[in-house]
Amino acid sequence: MGLSFLAIVLFMSTSSVNAEKFDWYFDVPVGNIGFRHFTVSKDNLFIQMTIEVYNGGPINIFVLDNSTFTAWDSGHGEVVSAYLGGTNITEGSKITIEAYLGTANIMLTDYTTIVIDENTTVTNSSVTNLGVTEYILVVDNRDGDAPALVDVSVLTTVDTTTILTTLSVLAFIAFFAARRRKRKRAPFLNIKTR
Repeated sequence: MGLSFLAIVLFMSTSSVNAEKFDWYFDVPVGNIGFRHFTVSKDNLFIQMTIEVYNGGPINIFVLDNSTFTAWDSGHGEVVSAYLGGTNITEGSKITIEAYLGTANIMLTDYTTIVIDENTTVTNSSVTNLGVTEYILVVDNRDGDAPALVDVSVLTTVDTTTILTTLSVLAFIAFFAARRRKRKRAPFLNIKTR
């Protein structure tokens, strides 16, 4: 019973891990930036980004949300906080960076109006968190001395540590459930004789 329960939970948890992969190739002229928008559909996602610079650099690369991208791109020298990134990545480098994205915070409000009589109406509202957030990956070649050719692979998923911890706890519970069931089925095996 316990092992069957574990198998069902494992099957359900693996199907709910919403991994998404994006692969982009950037050709960014000297003094310019390149960027791509991407959308994720889970809260508190873990992101793993592999950057390989084939030519040019040094480049800076980072992930922003819409509001920080707008502030940064306006050119007024605002200091923005990136979700993750790397600086001074030179030609021939291949690095991997990992971090958490922010919590999804897009809200949708629906209004429903009910007419009770000609003088009375009631308006109800419901707020739904859509659980979708858009991010921007930026490749910055403004400090470079040659056109930058950069390959970026982005994987968004649940953190492996979280998955392994959950699976370990479930395996532990299933192990004790199976032992308990075995004991109940054959209690005479525990009788000591002299």
